[in-house]
Amino acid sequence: MKSLRLSCLLVLATLLLVLGSPAARADTSADRLDVAITVNADGSIDVTEELEFGTAPGEIRRELPLTWDIDSGAYYRYSVSDASATLPGGETVGFQESGDALTLNATLDQPGTLQSSYRVVGATSAQTGQDGALSGMTWPALYGLSVGVKQVQVTVTGPAPQMMDCVAGPLASIGNCAAISGGTVETPNPVFQDGPREALDEVVVTVGYDPAEVSADADLQHRWSLDRAFEVSWPTVAWALAAALIGAALLYALFRRTGRDLAGNEPTLVAGFTPIGDGEATFEVRDAIRPGHVGTVADERVDPLDITATLLDLAVRGHLLITELPRAQHGLLDWTLQRREGRDELARFEQELLDVVTPAGEPTLVSQLPASLSAGIGRVQDALYEDVVTRGWFESRPDSTRSSWRVRGWIALGVAVVAAVLLVAFTNLGLLALVLLAIAAGLVWIADRMPRRTAAGSALLRGLQALSAVLATQPTDHLPKGRELPEASRLLGYTVVLGSKERWIEALVAADDDVEAPDPDALDWYHAPDTWHLQDLPASLTQFVHTVQGELFGR
Repeated sequence: MKSLRLSCLLVLATLLLVLGSPAARADTSADRLDVAITVNADGSIDVTEELEFGTAPGEIRRELPLTWDIDSGAYYRYSVSDASATLPGGETVGFQESGDALTLNATLDQPGTLQSSYRVVGATSAQTGQDGALSGMTWPALYGLSVGVKQVQVTVTGPAPQMMDCVAGPLASIGNCAAISGGTVETPNPVFQDGPREALDEVVVTVGYDPAEVSADADLQHRWSLDRAFEVSWPTVAWALAAALIGAALLYALFRRTGRDLAGNEPTLVAGFTPIGDGEATFEVRDAIRPGHVGTVADERVDPLDITATLLDLAVRGHLLITELPRAQHGLLDWTLQRREGRDELARFEQELLDVVTPAGEPTLVSQLPASLSAGIGRVQDALYEDVVTRGWFESRPDSTRSSWRVRGWIALGVAVVAAVLLVAFTNLGLLALVLLAIAAGLVWIADRMPRRTAAGSALLRGLQALSAVLATQPTDHLPKGRELPEASRLLGYTVVLGSKERWIEALVAADDDVEAPDPDALDWYHAPDTWHLQDLPASLTQFVHTVQGELFGR
């Protein structure tokens, strides 16, 4: 029984001790907070505080902010130094950095005054008042205090104030302070009063000064966000618009100076129909301009269409025999290419093509072209590019020009990407970043358009356009009688690259004077199985052209 009574007494004593301790007084408030702020000419402030307690408050917590939010994307960063506090008993304690604040944790086991002092750099910012520019000092004189305060008074010492303001309250419902005085001849220093304030309430004072007397020292920081990175404002739009205009002008000037074709004189006559009688005309080519030349000058590149047209032209001119092979039921159509002794001189690119297609003079299957071309098509392209430069139609090889400008374009795009990342990450000039990317992409885009035709090349291009129109409109029944097949055949290579191929193939079909009899060798340059008719030529040639191009693309 004695043991039980002793235990109860111990529990009761412990409860009384806990309930009676200063830390347990949730309703404790400071009687008064006096804050004296001295504003220095460089914008820094020196602050002293006296927090008076009529009763011992126990444990208290006091914070000094190191950052101050302006909005969701920006804040001021403060530098607080020499922060210390003296307890009522005379003991000095320091503030500890904790996150975005300096924190004082102290236990006051007797009534008295808690004195604090510190210096702040960054509390004065450039502002605009009714009469012009101001240096506005803003500081939360009451902030992060774990107990309430019955009365708060803040006195600010400095040059003559031009603006005064004070707000107070909890964060959710901030309002004006109870009283603002001073700023007169009799009492020049602003005095702000408020209270009572609950724990964690704030009292924030602002005093504006002439910038000539107090300098702004605010350290404005920004938080990254998409909204800020791509801010739409007059400055950001102006930067983006200026960059867009300058970039577009530079691209245009670059293209005009380097990539725009030189102006030619009269169109160069490439080929045409020469009348030889009443209602008859023969097709004549000038200056040995071949279909490969035509296609390369027209689109500035050697492509499968140019190679296919060259093969047909070589066959028509007697350097190659195209033989259509018998096709098994449901099988694919195939041809052999057999080299022959032609009647005219070959250009170097034509000689290279024959050497690649029919090495050692052996027949080659069209289906085996990829294997034949893989090692030598580059030589054909090189020879054709060099030929169009030698003939004076381009200032330099179109493929080399494209490659060099592509390299420059991709380098510019890489630099623009790095610049865009930096602009988006560290500034609000995201719109400018997009413009830089667009300009660099524009340089990549115009790289393929930078090969420059000479004046002779431009004149030839206009001549090709005229020839294309002639091929599309010349009556197909005006070929010399009895020579329709060889005359129409001479056109085929040019129609492959310039258009109107179908109508001239139909002219070959129309020249068949015996539709019942097979025509396996009616064409000197195209042979076919014994059951083949000229009426089959459109399908055969169309499939030949598509097959050769497909094999070239698929190599």
